[in-house]
Amino acid sequence: MRLLRFIVGLAAIPILFMACQSDTYYIKGEAWQLPNGSVLYLSDNIDGAGRPLDSIVVADGRFYFQGHAAEPTVCRLYPADSHQQGIVFFAEPGNIYIELLPKPGSSRVSGTTINNRWQSLNDSVAKYDHSIRSVIASGSDSISPRQRFVDIERQYVSLTRLIKETALRNRDNALGRFISNHYQEK
Repeated sequence: MRLLRFIVGLAAIPILFMACQSDTYYIKGEAWQLPNGSVLYLSDNIDGAGRPLDSIVVADGRFYFQGHAAEPTVCRLYPADSHQQGIVFFAEPGNIYIELLPKPGSSRVSGTTINNRWQSLNDSVAKYDHSIRSVIASGSDSISPRQRFVDIERQYVSLTRLIKETALRNRDNALGRFISNHYQEK
């Protein structure tokens, strides 16, 4: 009988541990360009429209926030006076690091699995964007318009494949669902 209680007790430990898993996320961030007292808004609307969920105050170029998310949620963090400097990230349990930078599209997020994958995808998209813009800018040289079109089309096809593969690899999480719901091939 003692052995049975011992075995049942051991079996209960993982169940209790899983039941105590936290849905808390912690944001630690930097926004060195913002003065002390600047307000950041946290929204679950990625275009920043509507009423923010919460606000965060920047002190000495840093900000901190603690929130709860039962499941990963797409959020946007942006300065109250500039929607352009914002960043889209996933509020999910764990430690999230955000570097809010002044140039649109240059802010970064990391720390949790989904946010690391999201940032990796954003970095890849930015590289393709830069490459495509370089081909377009070369329009004044001797490369024929047809060759520029072929180069741009090739890069666009590769970018589209990357986005689709990322959605497929992440089909069981919030990132995959987000891409599937928001990415429309043109």
